[in-house]
Amino acid sequence: MRLLHTADWHVGKPLRGRSRMDEYAAALREVADIAVDRRVDAVLVAGDIFDSPAPPPEAEKLVYDFLARLLPEGIAAVLIAGNHDHPKKLGALASLLEGLRIHVRAEVRPPAQGGIVSLASRDGAEEARVAVLPFVPERKVGDACAVMDPEHTWYETYSERLEQILAELVKDLPPSTVNLLIGHLLVAGSLFGTGERKLHLGDIYGLNPQQLPSSLQYIGLGHLHRPQEVMAPSRTLYSGSLIELDFGEKEQEKRVVIVEAKPAQVASVEEVPVTSGRRLRDVEGTLEELRHMAGEVDDAFLRVTVKTEAPVPGLAEQVKELLPNALDVTVDHPRDEGAEPSEEESPRTQLEPAELFTRYYSRKNGAPPSDELKKLFQTLYDEAQR
Repeated sequence: MRLLHTADWHVGKPLRGRSRMDEYAAALREVADIAVDRRVDAVLVAGDIFDSPAPPPEAEKLVYDFLARLLPEGIAAVLIAGNHDHPKKLGALASLLEGLRIHVRAEVRPPAQGGIVSLASRDGAEEARVAVLPFVPERKVGDACAVMDPEHTWYETYSERLEQILAELVKDLPPSTVNLLIGHLLVAGSLFGTGERKLHLGDIYGLNPQQLPSSLQYIGLGHLHRPQEVMAPSRTLYSGSLIELDFGEKEQEKRVVIVEAKPAQVASVEEVPVTSGRRLRDVEGTLEELRHMAGEVDDAFLRVTVKTEAPVPGLAEQVKELLPNALDVTVDHPRDEGAEPSEEESPRTQLEPAELFTRYYSRKNGAPPSDELKKLFQTLYDEAQR
């Protein structure tokens, strides 16, 4: 069996207010091309398909167009919900899509009720059994246990319960089939950037690698955006996100994973780059140095630190004119420590909103706002308070 593992698309997520729909569209076309060119039997999507529980129609269209591309090629698909997906919304079309060999699993199911997805190879000579574990919120783990087996004795901690659910899913998989798992979860000790929601990254939510099943040919995970292999009893990889989603992922090499698997053998994997997303870069220098960099940054989105000897009014605007793809501009110049009270001397909670605005603007732009801008802020603030 040959399969393509991908995850964490987050279709619809903007960056600092800028739409990236064109990048998502290009990246999904690239992944579909890889699936077709490599003649995979199925695409496995390990959660966080969308960035929002209520994705915009444009995001949904991109995902459905991707799935439609697979149909005439005879490529099946298995998709599970991640923590960004709305399980009810994602699962609404599950029954309709099932007949098209597009298997959507938005919530935990017992093996006999969809928790195991059977996939045939293109030539019909082999069969894969894919155990599926959509994201389980900590507050819902008890419900997931009850769905699996209400009579079973379950442990108390989140990780132990997930371990038991995984064991229930895979316990009856036969050795004559290619046996895999896709899950949206955290394995403790894995590397992550700032693109993942911190709420779900504490050790309380993380399984120890040894808690993953040992009898599988491959485990494909989603949730962490940094591509990486996990040292676990079965071959286990995070495919990573589809494009660089924020500056915590800057200059990461994005990829999908092509999995070659046979019954009772450890799978072999090939990491195939996905290059359609725009790069994210940090750049730093004086205004003159940034001017020389302007031709070297291509179409990358930038986070800029501009160095200057003293405050310069309008400096941030000058930088954005010079580097139109600068999304964040920070002005770095020597400050007179006595010119502004310290946080201890003047806590922000004791400052008037106008003073807070003035301090923020000064730090961001290297000079205080004009009197007209301060008056406009005060007018808007007063209107908002009515």
